[in-house]
Formats: sequence, structure tokens, C-alpha cells
Amino acid sequence: MNKTNEKIKSKFLNKSLDAIFIVLGAYLVSLGINMFLLPHKMTTGGVSGIATILYYLFDIPMGISILFINLPLFLISLYKLGVKFSFKTVISTILMSIFLELFSYDALILNNPIDLFTSCVFGGLIVGLGLSLVLKAGASTGGSDLLAQIIYKVTKIQSLSNILLVIEMIIILSIMIVFKDLNIGLYSIIALFISTKVIDIIFTGVDYIKVVTIITKKSDKVIEPILKDLKRGATITNSIGAHSGEEITTITCIITRPQMAKIKEIIRENDSNAIMYVTTANEASGNGFKNI
Repeated sequence: MNKTNEKIKSKFLNKSLDAIFIVLGAYLVSLGINMFLLPHKMTTGGVSGIATILYYLFDIPMGISILFINLPLFLISLYKLGVKFSFKTVISTILMSIFLELFSYDALILNNPIDLFTSCVFGGLIVGLGLSLVLKAGASTGGSDLLAQIIYKVTKIQSLSNILLVIEMIIILSIMIVFKDLNIGLYSIIALFISTKVIDIIFTGVDYIKVVTIITKKSDKVIEPILKDLKRGATITNSIGAHSGEEITTITCIITRPQMAKIKEIIRENDSNAIMYVTTANEASGNGFKNI
């Protein structure tokens, strides 16, 4: 009974966090667009880029453009990507459209003009943060990322990121052609790069995890200080050297970046003839690291 209650509480908490992430993420995306990108005709790509063109050429509100452009994509994604993903995406896109129309920062911008470079940087940062929150909730804000996932699903193209990059660059190129301004396009590329890096940092973190592999003949002396001093686990594999034919031990250990100096010291003191190589992992989850 207790386990059932815990599962229900955990599920409720996850659903609540998803809802908070979607609402806050949609607002931040709208803030980045309305306050920083739109006044300078910039975009980070996607449907918002097309909506920017329609806004300046035909005075069509961005929120309305985004909803109408996304409508056919929603119907296709419902069939190809499933109800759960599509429902969250529809909600986040509707919220973003409402926020775009509900919150205007014209008075603030007129009294405190923001230059092109600053707008590019902060627009990219805020949009990237907003998109990260929405993606963490298992949704998207529609547009190019939704189109990319549909193309990825129905074609043999292997790289989702490459599909997305091509779509975004086509939209930014269209911005340059329509507004006949190379600077807008170049700054939009910078804003797109910044928003993409923000998403990467939030999902993978900045404290990269190190995977250390040690090949040694003195495994008993090396493993003990790893367990006691570093307080890290290790995986041991018995191996045979291809050249020497001798039995050796391969130790694999996952550590944090600050522990690199200590593990080098352990190997130097206990087996200076050991071979060590280090690779970088973006994330480690589970016992001793963050929860899965």
C-alpha cells in the first residue's frame, strides 16, 4: 500500500513539474522573442522566424501566425509521434502564442532601447532556457523542432540535429532575403547558436564526468584506495595482453573532474607502470551520482 501511495505521489509530482516547466518555458520563449528578437527582426529560426516575416510584411500578430502554421504539423504529429507528445506540444504552443499576444514590452523598450548585439545574446539565452524547460517536460513549442521530428520519423535520415539545422538555416536565410539585411541574418545565427548551447548545457551540464580506464598488474593495490579514498566503485575485467600474453586487470571507474588529480596520485604511488586513459561522459546517473 505504501509503495502504491509513493508511486502515486511521485507521478503527481512529475506531472506537476511538467506543467510548471511548460508554463514557465512557454513564457520565457515569448519573453525572449517579444523583448529582444522581434524588435530587431531577428529570430532563432522555426515558426517564429516565419511569423516574424508575416508580422512585418502584413502586420499579422505573431501568436496567431504561430498557431495557424503549427496546425497541420499538430495533426501529422498526432498520427506519427503519438497522443502524449502531441498533447503537451499543443498546450505549450498555445500558451506561447497567448503569452506573445498578452505581454508586450513596447513601453520598456522605447524608454530603454536595447542594441542589436545585446538583444541577440539575451534573446538567445532566454529562448534557449525556455525551450529547455519545455523539452524537459517532454514537449516542444511546435515549429521546426516538431517538423524535424516528423521528417526524422518518416524518412531514412539518421540525424535529427542535421534536419533541424537545415530547417533553421533556410528560415534565417529567408529573413535575410525578405528584409535585405545581412546583419539581421548573422545576428540571428548567433542567437540560434546561443540558444542551442543553453539547451546543451542544461541537458548535459558543465561538470563533465570522467571515465577512467586503468590497465594494471597490481589491481589489488590500485583498487583499495579508489574505494576508500575516492569513495568510488569500480568494475574489474580480467584481460590478457595481446603483445606479452600476460594476465592483466582492466579497471573502469567513473569519477568527477576534481577527482582526476587524486586518481593520478593513486596510480603513481601504487603502480607507476600502469596504463591509464580517460574519456569524458556528458552525464552519470545512479548510485553516487545524481538520481536517474
